Amino acid sequence: MTKLENRVAKMEKATAHVDLDSMTDEELHAYAGKFPMFSKEMYAAVLTLVGRRPSAFPVVHDDPERGR
Repeated sequence: MTKLENRVAKMEKATAHVDLDSMTDEELHAYAGKFPMFSKEMYAAVLTLVGRRPSAFPVVHDDPERGR
């Protein structure tokens, strides 16, 4: 196998059966760092991490009665 094939095989093995929800924040950071930028695995780890945080934006209610 070539170097590239070895790297691809390692990445595929690392992504097999991963439960992102059970990982700690530090594990998610490390997991996301294993993959190339903009890869689906990196995005999955980052979005899982971001999803754990409450929103910084206020909730806007679409209720006409509330504006009066």
